[in-house]
This record gives sequence, structure tokens and C-alpha cells, in this order.
Amino acid sequence: MTTPQARRAIIQKPAKIIGPAAADLIVMFVDLNPAASREEVTQIGKLVADFSAVASNLSPEARKRLTTRKAQFRRFITELVADPDAAPERLKLAAKSAAEVSQGAGLDQPLAAQEGRARIAAYATPTKVEDWAGCLAGPTELERHYGIARSSLHAWQQRGAVIGLLVGVRKHAFPTEQFVDGRPVAGLGAVVEAIGDPRTAWLWLREPNPGLDGAAPLTRLKAGAVGAVVDVARANFAKG
Repeated sequence: MTTPQARRAIIQKPAKIIGPAAADLIVMFVDLNPAASREEVTQIGKLVADFSAVASNLSPEARKRLTTRKAQFRRFITELVADPDAAPERLKLAAKSAAEVSQGAGLDQPLAAQEGRARIAAYATPTKVEDWAGCLAGPTELERHYGIARSSLHAWQQRGAVIGLLVGVRKHAFPTEQFVDGRPVAGLGAVVEAIGDPRTAWLWLREPNPGLDGAAPLTRLKAGAVGAVVDVARANFAKG
């Protein structure tokens, strides 16, 4: 593997952070605290393992926020242990003043069917898929201009690694922005799975997202931030 290829592999496949097992932590605490009881170090080891498992699954942004609020986090844990029943009450937001009771204007009279159709037609004007999806290419164009073999494209489709947009009845076109060096950007399949629809996913990928500091998710995927983008997609499209 050449140096550029190695760099791309590192960017596209970020390592999964795995927390230590409780058994390993217990052994460590025993070595550091030979005079402590086995029950005590076992409890501490299990607690640390539980927290590390949660922390390893947080997005980089969430971990950063947590590390900058150490004092608040420690205080919350102390209060939770001191009074477990009352601790959840501290998380509730207290109203600064009495709630204002008001009543809306209610619904207008139903529109006639003809008027309703006219308003929808005026609002939902037809647009070409290229107007919102960007540059598209079919299998022939991808092979001719991007060097992407049809067999590779078919295999990626079967794995859900690329996004194909239905154009017409059966024909699929592929946004060219999703390819880097003749391969699909890593993480596209996980994003589509989280969102549930390829068209919605592609529109979401190209729009600036406040959960990613205003960057477009596709831009962050190309930078290797697969975990962060997938976490934001799951949060944005959480079901239930």
C-alpha cells in the first residue's frame, strides 16, 4: 500500500475506541491498593468500566464538553449518590414565572378541493433532481469519466455503500460528490440506515448542520469523522 493509500485508509476507517474490561480494571485496582478489600476494588472496577463504556460511545464533541465540565460532573455524581431519589428533580428546569394561559385562534374553514390543489401547486413547484442533489452520473458515465467499474458500483449498491437516486421509473443516478479517488466515502451506508431514505439522507448530507459546528455532514465524512456524523444523523432522525 502506498503512502497516499495508507493515509486514505486511515481517514476512511477511524479506529473504534474500546473501554477496558471490568476484570482488567479490578486487577489494576488490586495492584494499586493491596490493603483494600476485594469487594471494594471490585465495585470500583465495575463502576469505572461502566463509565468508560458510556464515554467510548459518545461523540468526540460530547466527550469534549464533558471534559470541560469536570466540576459540574463530579458535583452531580456526588449529589446523585448522596440522595438518589431527589437527584432527578435537580435536572428539571424550573419556571422563572407563572405560565401564561392563552388560547389560539383555532382552525379556519376547510378549503374547497379546487382551492387546496391550486395552493399546493403554487407552493410545490416541480424541480429537477440536479437542482438539489448536485451533479449526477449513471453507471456508464461513472465508468468513462471516473474509472468506476460497473461491477464495483453494483457491489457497493448491494452493500448499501453508495447512494443512488431514482430518476424516472427504474433508472438510478449517483451523486458524484460521494466519490473520492474512485471510491464511495466511508460512512454513507450507516447514514442512510440511520435516516431511513437515500434521498433524504443525501439532502441532509449536503446541508450545513449545527450539530457538526455548521459543517455539512458530507464534508465531515470526507475528513474521516464517520462516528460523529452517524451520531448526529441518529440524533436528528431519532424515531419515537
